[in-house]
Amino acid sequence: MDTLGDPKHYMPDEARLAVIRDCISEYNAERPSILQKAYTQVAIYMGGFAVVAALMLFFTLHADEKHRLFGITAALSIFAGVKLWEYAWTPVTDHQLSLRYRLFPVIFGFIDKVQYSNGYAPGFLDDIKQMKLVRFTSSENDDLISGTHDGLAFDMVESKLIVGSGKNKSTVFKGLIFRFNIINEFPGVLIAARRGNWLQEFVHELFGSHNDTIASGDWEIDQTHEIHTDNYAAAKPLVEGPLVSALQYLKREWWAGEARIALRGGECFLLLPSDRDYFALPNIKDDVDFQADIEPMIRDMVVLLAVAHLIRKLG
Repeated sequence: MDTLGDPKHYMPDEARLAVIRDCISEYNAERPSILQKAYTQVAIYMGGFAVVAALMLFFTLHADEKHRLFGITAALSIFAGVKLWEYAWTPVTDHQLSLRYRLFPVIFGFIDKVQYSNGYAPGFLDDIKQMKLVRFTSSENDDLISGTHDGLAFDMVESKLIVGSGKNKSTVFKGLIFRFNIINEFPGVLIAARRGNWLQEFVHELFGSHNDTIASGDWEIDQTHEIHTDNYAAAKPLVEGPLVSALQYLKREWWAGEARIALRGGECFLLLPSDRDYFALPNIKDDVDFQADIEPMIRDMVVLLAVAHLIRKLG
């Protein structure tokens, strides 16, 4: 845990540096031709589509005197154009994603059994919904990294949690979601969630649904968080000591928003709100550079693991 304070400790050794540089060099060498191919493909596809769409609109405009079909045809043309544009850029997105699959297991080689995936919803999101740590109906997921570090087995995903659909869709959480093992199992469920608005508080008081809550004893934490448990006796000393300390630390260090924590048995769920893309690589128009792009990513991962190790010691 002491070495987590120095990200340089986890910088790749010479052997891994050579593999990283080979991956980057291969990508940078292929990048201009992939980009040019995409430009050509987009020009051909969209040019051809524009001609076809214009003919269809011209035909419906003159064939239907009441112009009932014109609006439908225009809407379908716009939808088809957007989908065609996305398809035309597929080689670019596939090429960038292939780099991540090749590169990330190497640069995060200090994590045992490290695995990387993209765009998948991890199963533990269902646990978060079940515990009502965040109320959401769907999710959009980006990078997912899992492995073990100094006894800390973890899964971490960049996720956006959404409630509603269509025009009524809104984001209720965006950031990093951790699931990891803790040293001492908690006999039950303990949740420190963001406190609701005044209306939710009124409903809680009206229907007496605060019976499972615990006051932390810290007025600043109690203003921002509501702590629930199904095991009051076990939770009270944990809440008034280590949990408050952890929330105070996160409040100081994690300025992007209120962190949320849930303990259940031997697992901890930690939600860290953020608008950052922690594992972003440059646009395909630019080369990837080790010092500018890869080193900061490693430092960010070390800091995130340090936070997880801190929370892991709860209890």
